[in-house]
Amino acid sequence: MVLKFLRRFTTGTVALYCVGHTISKHVGELLICSGPSMHPTCQDGELILAERLSVKFDNIQVGDIVGCINPQKPKELLCKRIVGKEGDPITSHLLPSGRVPIGHVFLQGDNTPVSTDSRHFGPVPEGLVQIRLSLRIWPLERAGWVNDRWFWDKSN
Repeated sequence: MVLKFLRRFTTGTVALYCVGHTISKHVGELLICSGPSMHPTCQDGELILAERLSVKFDNIQVGDIVGCINPQKPKELLCKRIVGKEGDPITSHLLPSGRVPIGHVFLQGDNTPVSTDSRHFGPVPEGLVQIRLSLRIWPLERAGWVNDRWFWDKSN
């Protein structure tokens, strides 16, 4: 009886983990925001649903808030706004050509005085962009869309 229960519990736990892992790696996940760089858009302790489908379908656009791997600390995820994509003109001492290089995006925090972003470490390879922030879930008084464009909508 106990062995049967343990087998069922273990099987159920493994299945639940596999489904959760697959969803978080291919569809989306929940994030808890921290740090002042995106204030007032995203504030400390907010729970935000982020989706990966826009990244998978190559539909990340200027103005989107994305989560990307920090090029300086690869175990850290940065949430920043895309202000330029490849070929877009950007004024930065890190871009001698004045344009975002092919295959890169230029990221910037909304709270520019305290944000460490592409103005400090340069354009980021598009491959480091992991997710796009979509829906604020918590706190309830601020709940709503962070981005009102669906992942299949190519219009800007």
